[in-house]
Amino acid sequence: MTDSLKIYSNFSLNLDDLRTLNLLYLPLISSEATSLYIFLHNLLDRTSLTSQDLENEELLNLLGINESKFNKLLSKLEGINLARTFIKDDKTIIILLAPFTPKNFLKDTVLGSYLEAKIGKVLFDKLVALFIIPPLDLKEYKEISHNFSEVFNEEILSDYRKPKENIFGRRPNHKSINNGTNFDFDLFVSKIDENLIKEGINEDFKKKISSLSLTYGYNLEQMVNLFNDSIDKSNYFSYDLLKKKALTLYNFLHKEDKVSLNKESKEEVLANQLDNISVDELLSNIIGKSYPNALVSKINDIYIALDLPRGLINLMIIKIYMSKGSIPAVSYFTKMAKSWQDSGIFTTYDAVYKMFNKEDKKVNKKNQKDITLEDWQIEGMNEIMKGFRKNEES
Repeated sequence: MTDSLKIYSNFSLNLDDLRTLNLLYLPLISSEATSLYIFLHNLLDRTSLTSQDLENEELLNLLGINESKFNKLLSKLEGINLARTFIKDDKTIIILLAPFTPKNFLKDTVLGSYLEAKIGKVLFDKLVALFIIPPLDLKEYKEISHNFSEVFNEEILSDYRKPKENIFGRRPNHKSINNGTNFDFDLFVSKIDENLIKEGINEDFKKKISSLSLTYGYNLEQMVNLFNDSIDKSNYFSYDLLKKKALTLYNFLHKEDKVSLNKESKEEVLANQLDNISVDELLSNIIGKSYPNALVSKINDIYIALDLPRGLINLMIIKIYMSKGSIPAVSYFTKMAKSWQDSGIFTTYDAVYKMFNKEDKKVNKKNQKDITLEDWQIEGMNEIMKGFRKNEES
């Protein structure tokens, strides 16, 4: 820490900011770091949004903490993008950044996933509910608002010169959250098909890919595979689909934290295969190499519509095709997924375990036909999985 510091900002905290800080940021950075952020704002002059020059000892005495504690709390603010720190000789400058809006925090950045992992899904859902705005249905209304030219007849200056100086106003917080993990984006780009990216490879695409890799700790190979699995029905890359795939993979990779599994069991081997096969492999093994191309788009639509592990959906497709000889509409799979979930099946492993251990499970009769595979179907599935293994070996 240098001898003195000064604090800058370009916005004033409002009640909405405080609510976001206390409900969304605080669980991640602690009440002490949140208090430090608010305290530093209180040191700003209301007009200039700049603090006086402060001796470090004065600041620490005001806070009632030592230098080590201050640096630790400030690092949390920096890490979550609420502050930036610059030094020159014996002078420190701290720039306070605006907190994300609730929408940005929960939908447009990686922070929502951090928060859910920290506090659990039940409490996370309760917090999200506090920020939900009821939809406004205007379908039966006719807009009668006036536009600018209808109200203001003054001539607009053609030689208007925009001020070059800094003007008061909140600057959007768009800096990516970084957890320190290195991700070779250039190498990633060399391994994907750039033609699948509708908007091209720009800064926004780079930030999204890098942030997702940082959030879940995925390596280059995993991110390439996730990208290839995130092509929508228009044959373009979909970031929304990528986020779903990333979460599904994360849940699968970390399921050992929730349930103890026998790593050499036939159930886990089959679950792993179902989770990682491609659409082409799936169709080739249940239908044959001459499957209709339209089925690829149809299965991708099913993946998008159902927020379930990919392997679980693949198992549904195999079961239905073996029973009906066709792949029905998405609505059929939606009902089937609800039936399986009602019976406690949420992961690929759940379904495979129940399939091989049906005699040990008490299945609700109402849902039994949607869950239990007959012996001949299990044998057929084993043959299908042999095909997957042959493809992997070749």
